[in-house]
Amino acid sequence: MPTEIYLVKVGMTMHEGTVEEWYVADGERVEAGAMLYRLETEKVNLDVDAEASGIVRHLAAEGDTLEPGDVVGFIYADGETIPDVLPRPKPKRDIAVVGEEPASPPPVQAKPAASGARVAASPAARRLARERGVSLEGVAGSGPGGRIVEGDVPAVPPAPEPPQRIAASPAARKLAAELNVDLANVDGSGPRGRITREDVQSAADAPAAAQPSAGATRMSAMRRTIAERMHSSLRDTAQLTMDMEVDVTDLVKLRGNLIDEWADDGVRVTYTDLVLVAAARTLIRHPKMNACLSDDAITSYDYAHVGMAVALDEGLIVPVIRDAHEKPLREVARESADLASRARAGSLGLGDLADGTFTVTSLGMFGVDTFTPILNPPQAGILGVGRIYDGVKWHDGTPVRAPMLRLSLTWDHRVLDGAPAAEFLAAVREYLEQPYRLLV
Repeated sequence: MPTEIYLVKVGMTMHEGTVEEWYVADGERVEAGAMLYRLETEKVNLDVDAEASGIVRHLAAEGDTLEPGDVVGFIYADGETIPDVLPRPKPKRDIAVVGEEPASPPPVQAKPAASGARVAASPAARRLARERGVSLEGVAGSGPGGRIVEGDVPAVPPAPEPPQRIAASPAARKLAAELNVDLANVDGSGPRGRITREDVQSAADAPAAAQPSAGATRMSAMRRTIAERMHSSLRDTAQLTMDMEVDVTDLVKLRGNLIDEWADDGVRVTYTDLVLVAAARTLIRHPKMNACLSDDAITSYDYAHVGMAVALDEGLIVPVIRDAHEKPLREVARESADLASRARAGSLGLGDLADGTFTVTSLGMFGVDTFTPILNPPQAGILGVGRIYDGVKWHDGTPVRAPMLRLSLTWDHRVLDGAPAAEFLAAVREYLEQPYRLLV
């Protein structure tokens, strides 16, 4: 019997995923432990390894979206008969969750794997090793059972990529060589514009004088999930937004001083960091905002896990700073920079995105004064940060120019009313107008 290749489940909340790319072409051989296909989910991407050695046959095509446990292909052992028509087995709905390291066993330093042996490494570690151009052979793993995790991968500069590399599936490259099609002249319809086998065939069948058409681009799993969740958020919650002006004269001075003071340590605090800390500490004092609504019950939290929205080319992702109310500003600034960097590199883990109780999002760097953030359900609130602009405040009856900032708070009116929401926003403003309180 062939080994079935499943669409793996990444996290308990995953409902579907996309076979973004097959690393092994249909009909080619794979060795156990080698990368087999790349899975795209609404939160993270994951490289899936082969569980056996043999000939790979694809049941799902690149770009197909399926449920966890669906069979996407087979691995036929040497000498095993491969049918012309592949079977369609039933999905395995009790498939184990992958992608997160178990938390219970303590880290242990394991011996490096022997040369030629399969290296036990997490998908994130394998991806980071590829990016850095290093081999995992000889690397000692500190994860459970000696498994190599991200922190074990040597920090070596990544190998330079070939110039003008064209994104195309292995099957597409093979067909292009057979049909003498120049991939540089083919528009890809796969995920992120990747060229598929069908794109190559269409280019080969087209008249010689025809020019590639821009066409429609397939919506990525992340973009599709964002669209669904934002529509669901607006449809299923009672959202209102209020904004409030903040005098950030002292905040601007404090940030400038901290940038100079922490420069030698490589820590550069942002205005979003300052707002995030102010919001986290205020959430503990205003638990009605630090809450969620589910099954006709309102749950308030005694901790503040604050999400920070990071804009990517593919869409918005919200890594979470856990227990932000307890952490010093310096630590929050360092952690937020690390999360943003890993978000853009595509190396966030599921734990980096889970359990947020509130979200802070900023458009100030784009010159936006105020906007209407959309809730990130089941959270009851999200705080938008605008740009700092020249405003006016009154001093002894005289108008004085001062740097101002607008905060835009969207909240779920099903969870709390306007008065407690306004009290929360005013308390955040107090922190920002008396910023020394953020350091104590």
